[in-house]
Amino acid sequence: MDYQIIPLEIGSITERHIFQCGKKEIKCGMVWKLGSVITHTKPTFLHNYNPDIGICIQDIPGGTVGETYGGEKVIYFSDTVDEDEQNELTDIFYESSKKYSKNYADVFHDLGWKEVSAESYIFGEIEVIELNQNPKLYK
Repeated sequence: MDYQIIPLEIGSITERHIFQCGKKEIKCGMVWKLGSVITHTKPTFLHNYNPDIGICIQDIPGGTVGETYGGEKVIYFSDTVDEDEQNELTDIFYESSKKYSKNYADVFHDLGWKEVSAESYIFGEIEVIELNQNPKLYK
């Protein structure tokens, strides 16, 4: 049996990457307007689930992000990243820099940034639906 975990609020599935370079940090990723998490294992985290905190999808046994819709890229910097560097890194992240042809993660790495974390989260009120593998035939 498969289970689908659906957030009941828009923008409740996120993907976050953290890059560091010395004392500087970038947090970036996607916020999905709609989407779901699929797992083959019945969710057992529900009795401890706090909608304000959510849960890392990697902590849901067998959990993977299902189809997603309406993603929006977001990027944040620590106070230790100066404005000129923020502007360049933002252009790279949003792929508006003609100077680089690789994806942003590869360019960040080439510029000396190390990816220290890559995780996806679901938060807010959620609903769990059992997905029937063999739907009934209706006449």
